[in-house]
Amino acid sequence: MSTDVLNSPDVVQIPDLLALRARSHPEAAPLSVDGTVHLTYGEWDARANAVAHGLLDRGLKRGDRVALYFGGLDWVEYAVAYLAVLKAGGTATHLNDLMGTREVQRRLGHASAVGIIHCAAFPAPAPFSGWTATTARIETGDTSPVPVVIGPEDVADILYTSGTTGPAKPFLNPHGNASFGRGWGAHAEAIFDQTAPLLSPLPLGTAYSASTAGVFALTTTAPIIVSAPDDVEHMAELVARHRVASVMLRPKAAMEFVRTRVGDRHDLSSVSVLGVASGALPPRYARELLAMMPGARISTAYGGGSEAVPAHLRTVYDPDRPLNMGRAQTGTRLQITDDAGEPVPTGRLGEIWLKTAAPRRGYLDPSLDDRVFVRGWVRTGDIGRVDENGELHFFDRGDDAIRAGGRLISSLEVENVLYEHPAVREAAAFGVPSPDDGQTLEAAVVLDPDPGRAPDDAAAAVRAFAAERLAPHQVPSTVHVLDELPRDGVSNKVLKVHLRGRFAGR
Repeated sequence: MSTDVLNSPDVVQIPDLLALRARSHPEAAPLSVDGTVHLTYGEWDARANAVAHGLLDRGLKRGDRVALYFGGLDWVEYAVAYLAVLKAGGTATHLNDLMGTREVQRRLGHASAVGIIHCAAFPAPAPFSGWTATTARIETGDTSPVPVVIGPEDVADILYTSGTTGPAKPFLNPHGNASFGRGWGAHAEAIFDQTAPLLSPLPLGTAYSASTAGVFALTTTAPIIVSAPDDVEHMAELVARHRVASVMLRPKAAMEFVRTRVGDRHDLSSVSVLGVASGALPPRYARELLAMMPGARISTAYGGGSEAVPAHLRTVYDPDRPLNMGRAQTGTRLQITDDAGEPVPTGRLGEIWLKTAAPRRGYLDPSLDDRVFVRGWVRTGDIGRVDENGELHFFDRGDDAIRAGGRLISSLEVENVLYEHPAVREAAAFGVPSPDDGQTLEAAVVLDPDPGRAPDDAAAAVRAFAAERLAPHQVPSTVHVLDELPRDGVSNKVLKVHLRGRFAGR
């Protein structure tokens, strides 16, 4: 297959990208664990071939599903196992130890996996009727190319939605979607500095790790340093030690950077770009983050959820316009629709729909597809408006917007004001059922410790603070002071569905 053909986004698959990198830059190390354990393209390709041959020797057939069960910082073995499954024509389902036994078993049931490749540090989850092994047990001495042809419609992964509104739903990710637009010369996330290290403190066994090892590491010239996802002190140490230029953060970690004042103890002056995605960043924290790293800018991305990938919008974050998501990027189409699916005029709120030419993802349960995939578009379920410049202004997730007193209220707008209170560490606004068949706006906050402050007094002070800065219909009727907000163990997103259930009827 010629390089020209491989550069076509309709043909290149992830294993092709690894093989090309290994031939052209065998000694380059795209991935390092904590900046110390490195994986070169040459080693990665050879070992993935050897494990793929071992999978074929075990009888793996094209389309068979293999679970990857990894945790901690076992990124090297995970990356080898993942590319081996793809090279052998299999479909990977990504699991980790943070999910809990019940969720792991639920996802194994979805996958009907023939086998599990697991981390050497802990055994495969049981009960399981198929084979289980580490990469070392599967690996053969045959590092030759694997004689399996993969097409763009073949399924690379079973991935999951975020699960913030209910149990996470599995969907199928075809090769053509994962590698769309990623020819040999293309750079993933070109907004990042391509000449200096990039820090990616994201968890293993997730859609995050699949995209990092599956596309990102194969289409960037910036060496990627992976680290523990919740240790911000160690993240800051790595930034200072390796002069990291780009940092990918989830909002919770970005907020912890500020709260723990890591910039007072570590030199973060090398950072030029902070990539924040998967959730909203409160303006107060954004301002303090930029003050900590004055040479950096914050880049945010909006993709409308897992089903719409690779459609996305991107912008440089402006704390004065925190819900501005920017414009649709090349290959992405955007429209705002009414309840009937018809486009609405510029400036009017409606549901956000996205479209790309990439082979689309689809739910593992195809009966769910018709609710989301309409005439080539993906219904995100999110609410927003487009201004006269073509920029998207996000309003809220449809499930999180509050319908109270005949008004539609953005939980994010309320939260951004609550976060401005100097004692508020975390905040979540949500609706609970009201007697008039609508909702009542309430909020939950986590406050900085103050032994002399009574919870009721603190809640009243926060509510009074909000009342001075919000329209009357946006002021929470009740503010609950909690020790912590409920969060998903993997994505770290706030689970407002739990808050709605906890406080309904009170």
